[in-house]
Amino acid sequence: MRSWPRLSLRSVTAALSITVLAAGCFSETNLAPYEDAEVPAKDTPVVDAPATDAPPVDAPLTDGGIDAPRMDAPDASEAAVDAPDASDVDAGCTRDEQCTAAGMTRCDTASGRCVACVPSDDSCPAAQHCDPVTFECAPGCHLDEGCSGSDAGVPDGGGADGGESRIGRCDTTRHICIECEVDDTCPVRTICLMGQCVPGCNERRGCGPSEVCCSNVCVNVDTDVANCGACARRCAAANARTSCFTGSCTIDGCDTGFASCNGSDEDGCESHLATDPMNCGMCGRACPTPTNAGSVACADGLCGYTCAEGFADCNGDSRDGCEQRTADNVANCGRCGNACPVRANAAVATCAMGRCGFTCDTGFGDCDGDATTGCETDVRTAVTHCGACGNACPAHATTHLRGGGVRFTCDAGYADCDGDASNGCEVDLNTDVSNCRTCRNACTASGGTPSCVAGACGIASCGASFADCDGNAANGCETDLRTTASHCGRCGSVCPTPSHATGVCAGGSCAFVCDAGFDDCDGNAANGCEVSTATSTTHCGVCGRACTAPFGTAGCTAGSCTVATCDAGRGNCDGNATNGCETNLATSPNHCGACGVRGVEVCDGVDNSCNGVVDEGCPTGLTGTNLLEFAYRVFGSGEATQNQQCPAGAFARGIFGRYGGLVSQLGMLCGTPRLVTDTSTRPYRYSIAIDPVGDSGAVQANAPTGTGFSFECPANSVVGRVFGRGSPYLYQVGVECVQWTVTGTPATGFRLTHTTTTTSTGYGTASGSTFDYRCPADTGGTVGALRGLSARPFALISSYIDWFGVNCTSPDVTVR
Repeated sequence: MRSWPRLSLRSVTAALSITVLAAGCFSETNLAPYEDAEVPAKDTPVVDAPATDAPPVDAPLTDGGIDAPRMDAPDASEAAVDAPDASDVDAGCTRDEQCTAAGMTRCDTASGRCVACVPSDDSCPAAQHCDPVTFECAPGCHLDEGCSGSDAGVPDGGGADGGESRIGRCDTTRHICIECEVDDTCPVRTICLMGQCVPGCNERRGCGPSEVCCSNVCVNVDTDVANCGACARRCAAANARTSCFTGSCTIDGCDTGFASCNGSDEDGCESHLATDPMNCGMCGRACPTPTNAGSVACADGLCGYTCAEGFADCNGDSRDGCEQRTADNVANCGRCGNACPVRANAAVATCAMGRCGFTCDTGFGDCDGDATTGCETDVRTAVTHCGACGNACPAHATTHLRGGGVRFTCDAGYADCDGDASNGCEVDLNTDVSNCRTCRNACTASGGTPSCVAGACGIASCGASFADCDGNAANGCETDLRTTASHCGRCGSVCPTPSHATGVCAGGSCAFVCDAGFDDCDGNAANGCEVSTATSTTHCGVCGRACTAPFGTAGCTAGSCTVATCDAGRGNCDGNATNGCETNLATSPNHCGACGVRGVEVCDGVDNSCNGVVDEGCPTGLTGTNLLEFAYRVFGSGEATQNQQCPAGAFARGIFGRYGGLVSQLGMLCGTPRLVTDTSTRPYRYSIAIDPVGDSGAVQANAPTGTGFSFECPANSVVGRVFGRGSPYLYQVGVECVQWTVTGTPATGFRLTHTTTTTSTGYGTASGSTFDYRCPADTGGTVGALRGLSARPFALISSYIDWFGVNCTSPDVTVR
């Protein structure tokens, strides 16, 4: 908690022993009570000089014009008292001069052993190194000089540039000789890899003249086809042989049968002379396109063409191209020389789409489909081919053949409704429901089958579950007996309407549909939809869904289960109604007292943070008061021979003593600090009470004289500041009283601060140099108070104190 320098009294006692014996005033036994004590270091440490070399102490001790007694140097017998015994000397070495054995001349200060070598200051030969385990010289270099010549492990055969062998370098981590450490130590066109110079290059290590580093390899970009002019720029051309010249790609020649006819090297030898119609056989020889040619082509370097569809080259002369049209040419129908013949009763021969045909004379037809017989049928007189082949004279009609044309008159009650003379008067207007009485007068019967009787529409029958309940044939079987609530199962059967429901007809039987938010949960149709599922906690949303809320009261809102209220100290903090009021607001740190509230502990006797601990982090008492040295100050000169302190856990609450011209006696009135808790407020308030416990005893001259004094701080106050005069004797002393105040919270921690309550007068004479010392705060910020006094009465004159020092410390607030 605290870290303050301490100085053992052993060295102080040794020095004082010599001083006291020389003065003849005290024996060494006078210091026995302080042999095992520790006193904090002063501003200037005491250094013990060897007794045999100590010069006589002739110089007087003076300060402010007052002579101190002269002390002679001790003789040899006296000096021997402080000589260290063998137990005070370390058994191991601390420097190389202590190691004299052959081959073991170095000191490993970490272990105190004499060894052959130490790795931190390697003194082995250059070609060896100090083993960090055995501390002996082992093979393997530790300096570059250990890698000179072939014996040092440097590869023979010289450098990459063909010169003499280079001096190797030492890898001091692996203790091996290497050829290089970085690329810069290797010849041109090589890099350093695993300690060896190997062919290669990188961004730091370049190549020779006219060379570029491409993918860690030196290449000549003036001639390299794969890296022409720049890295990865490959010379390539279609159907050609390429090369790189002065960093530019060139075409040396075309592959057999190819040529560069466009004069550009970028697309290589782009023309295939055997098949290119624009360069057929040679560059610039384009194949011509004859008249009516569909396409031209180049084959084996010779031009050719094909005729467009419907054309032919019948005279074999390519100069007029495809001169004959074969699609409709009766002399060359479909092909050259195919003339179309003239048939019987067909004076006109035809050619259409490359096929021969003929046109029948008026009044004739090719009714047998045989082209060789021509137009063999006279359709003006043939009853089975009435006006046209295959057209029989119409039924239900009187036919009239006039001049090759067919005319007919429909019988009574029949009509030609489709306008097709070939089927005559095809419709019976007395029975056809699609043409009842007149053409296109269709009879309909919704939900049933229509009828046409004597040219009048009616209903033949209603479909299953349908009926004509209104007696109007125009709208057919308008009623669906399966779903119509006013005609359910039969015409006139009306379904009732229960409470909170609507009557319906389903499958021809009456039922009802509950209104939104209601349901028939008891299965009794007489009381209809008796339950409001929007609010019922036993039928929430649907029948049988009961709402529960552990640690609370369930509710039902809009058909969903909710938590209506929570039991005292419980909360529905996750918003999930199924687990009710799942959170204990008294124990959940994240929902402390209310959902979403993180509790902050205050000192009020309540578990505010809901972690199961009441007043966690609140003060419970004081600790650390048994520590003596919290601060140490010396006023005057000399070494302490008297030390008084308040009892363990106590502090000075005042001072007492004697003074005349100088202070000859000084002691402390002591008190124990006690934490006081005021529970009358929320949060609690804390203060420090000081309970008197007597005095510390006094530090004093051998025979203290003068006026006695006693100063007591106000109630619950302690001494926090000491002031006065001294040079070097203690001329005057006074104190300032302070009261400790407890500040802080459980979140920030608690500490003690102070406020001044009163200040004493200065007891003694206003002479010498002033001193003023306020006890400091510890590392936690708690201010200190006076705990102990140290003094050295003047050795030869017994009426005053020659030296004065104080100790301060402070209590710590302990918390729960």
